[in-house]
Amino acid sequence: MRILRSTLVAAGTAAIIAAGASGAVAAEGYNATLDELNGSGAESTAMVTVDGTTVRVEIEGTGFTPDAPHAQHLHGATDGTEFMCPTPGDVDELDEDGDGLLSTVEAASLYGGVMVSLTTEGDTSGDSALAVDRFPVADADGNLDYSRTFEVSEDIAGSLTNMHLVQHGFDIDGSGEYDGEARSSLDDSLPLEATIPAACGEFGDAQSAAPIGGVDTGDAAADTSTAVVFGSAAAATAVAGLGFAAYSRRRVQQ
Repeated sequence: MRILRSTLVAAGTAAIIAAGASGAVAAEGYNATLDELNGSGAESTAMVTVDGTTVRVEIEGTGFTPDAPHAQHLHGATDGTEFMCPTPGDVDELDEDGDGLLSTVEAASLYGGVMVSLTTEGDTSGDSALAVDRFPVADADGNLDYSRTFEVSEDIAGSLTNMHLVQHGFDIDGSGEYDGEARSSLDDSLPLEATIPAACGEFGDAQSAAPIGGVDTGDAAADTSTAVVFGSAAAATAVAGLGFAAYSRRRVQQ
């Protein structure tokens, strides 16, 4: 896996040199290492750069369910509440249904509600938390790369150090697609495999980073008033259903 940390260091060095020459204020960068959850085998490195209210997120991951969409979000809060990623030791305490796995609802008490949906296009608020048709799809080898620049609220921009990045989706039974009798804790029309947490990581201390340039590819600011867990809008569930239906049809046709 290519390591984003080295990219961040290089960008920070360039920003410091540029700041010395022009007096410009460098952006802040945060990096994270995402470890597997629920024995998914998935892991990622991530870098988030904040320049005012403009945010750039870059993720490189491996071990994900191949050719499948993976929802991913920034979880947490803007009121200073502290959160953490689940550990294996948390399963016994939080696993209410006794299946040996942590569903999204069971794990959300630790890593918080959705603050930003890391979609590939369109809205990035919590309302898009289940917009599966707009989340990245892992390649045939299970690699997942993501890069996007978008706008957030001032509250979120100032609270990234207290947020966690969570990626979802894990083919538990190895069938090659999201299926099975177990239902999602968010919507029983979806399989558990589609929304189960697969990897989680927290951001480290801020470092200097190069100011964000180029054209903003996002078109919606994050909404800090969305409900906890996986977004609040009923429309999100409908979109998710359509997204997974389309995904299933593609799998059948292949």
